[in-house]
Amino acid sequence: MFNKRIGLILVIGFFMALFVFPGQGLAVEFSIDDVEIEAWLLEDGNVEVKETHTYSFDGDFGGITREIAPKEGSSITNFTAEENGKPLKIENEDHLYKIHRKGEDEVITIDLAYTIKNGVDVYSDLAEFYWPFFDDRNESTYENMNITVHPPKETKNVIAFGYDEAFETENIQSDGSVIFTLGEVPSDENGDIRVAYDAALFPSAAITADKPIKNEILKAHADLINAAIKKLETKDTLNTIGKIGIPAFTLILLILMISTFMKARLKKADVQREAKDDFSIPKEEMSLPATIFFTNGGYLPAEAMAAGLLDLVRKGIVEQLDQNVFVMKDTPKKLLKHEQILIDFLFHEVGENGKFTFDNLASYTKASRNHNKYQQNQIKWSQAVKEEMKEKNLYENSAKFRWTVGLSSLLVLPFIILFPIYDLLGWFMAALLLFITTIFYALFYHPKTRDGLKISYEWNAVKKFFKEMTVVKWNELSADDKMRAYLYGLGINNKGIVKKNEELVKSFERPLTNTAGHSDPAGIYAMTFIGPVASTNFHSASQNTQSSSSSSSSTSGGGGVGGGGGGSGAF
Repeated sequence: MFNKRIGLILVIGFFMALFVFPGQGLAVEFSIDDVEIEAWLLEDGNVEVKETHTYSFDGDFGGITREIAPKEGSSITNFTAEENGKPLKIENEDHLYKIHRKGEDEVITIDLAYTIKNGVDVYSDLAEFYWPFFDDRNESTYENMNITVHPPKETKNVIAFGYDEAFETENIQSDGSVIFTLGEVPSDENGDIRVAYDAALFPSAAITADKPIKNEILKAHADLINAAIKKLETKDTLNTIGKIGIPAFTLILLILMISTFMKARLKKADVQREAKDDFSIPKEEMSLPATIFFTNGGYLPAEAMAAGLLDLVRKGIVEQLDQNVFVMKDTPKKLLKHEQILIDFLFHEVGENGKFTFDNLASYTKASRNHNKYQQNQIKWSQAVKEEMKEKNLYENSAKFRWTVGLSSLLVLPFIILFPIYDLLGWFMAALLLFITTIFYALFYHPKTRDGLKISYEWNAVKKFFKEMTVVKWNELSADDKMRAYLYGLGINNKGIVKKNEELVKSFERPLTNTAGHSDPAGIYAMTFIGPVASTNFHSASQNTQSSSSSSSSTSGGGGVGGGGGGSGAF
């Protein structure tokens, strides 16, 4: 019974959502193939408008919408809609009209008619019809649009022009009518039209202002043409800059990139020539976590903390009592900063009294109140590891070069803004790509010093050759080298190194003395046994304590002349 009630509530909620938010409930696929608008200017200053809209629908639909926001001082009345002479149901809310006409997979043509009260502004010399039939609030593209304006009587004295999408689309007819052939009108665009006739054609219209307006209209038209001319001139200038500046900047950047690449390649080849022919585990130039961070692209995976713990065991700072229990020994007088952070966190916050177990870790990370603290300590530890690595001067001081390259991208930035404004989309894409490349080059150009290249090369050799390590060669390594190699593979999550170590350990039934004269105590055996357990526990702890969040926002606005405009859609 309870489940039935829940189901009924969900069904009712779904249909209520569709009723309250019809535009969001189902998406309607459609295109507006053709729009023909005719406006008859009347002697009393009103305007009779007829609009013919042709829609193509793909799938089910409930009708079309038309938003008509009148400009200040005017109003819309007597709105009707019909198809083939048959009236259609209309809903009106503010300036939005919903015309109901259900169907599926159809091409329909609907006629709209309405009156614009006080649509014509009358002055002492001229009367003008200055109107936005759509504006940048329109969410639909008109594939083809034509607007025709008819005067009350036949006349020869006509001034007509359009703005934005309607610019230079006017065609004055012999009877004084004006046809604006706009063609395709993209969504979110303006396109006001402006037509002026002799004021004597509107004898019964109310006077808007008793002053001449002709010079003002002609000046507006001239300003519009001058602005278009200046835009073309600016476009030609920008096109020239694109043809010369973009290739020149690209060439300079390319030369810099090639020169730095060749320099790095020569330095790397020099290090390779001096490298030992025989494979060996690199000397301990810095701590194991810092080595992992440096050779792993500046990234410490969750497993690196497990390697850090076991490295403390290798150094004798921590004692491993069994596979789950670790205890602090007498703390050395001098610990690395990240070692102290790890000890304080694991043995005093997660564990207690200098004792740590994986059970402690699981219990600590199970409590959601500890998730943020775990992540903060993980970050604090990582930052301390990074600090140690930075103190070794393994990267060249290239800050001045990188800043110079990065700031040079500002030369391209203004053109990324200007090119699309002046419809130079090809140069815009080229400039954008050049800008991004320059920024990325400045951010990621971080060449290693000779010592840094040497460390990278030696540990990359470990990754490459350790998987093919023979028992004889492995037995020649010291116990400490074996443990460092194993923990390195564990810390970078390199399963090849870890697996090979485990295979080599299992090939012996008991600890041996190697040919180099080093004793091989049970340390490496314990490491290979506890390593996977530690890795799994620290990986799970990191995963369990991670969190993410997201947010979004949107804005809208717009309008044509006098706050008027509108658009079209469907539901």
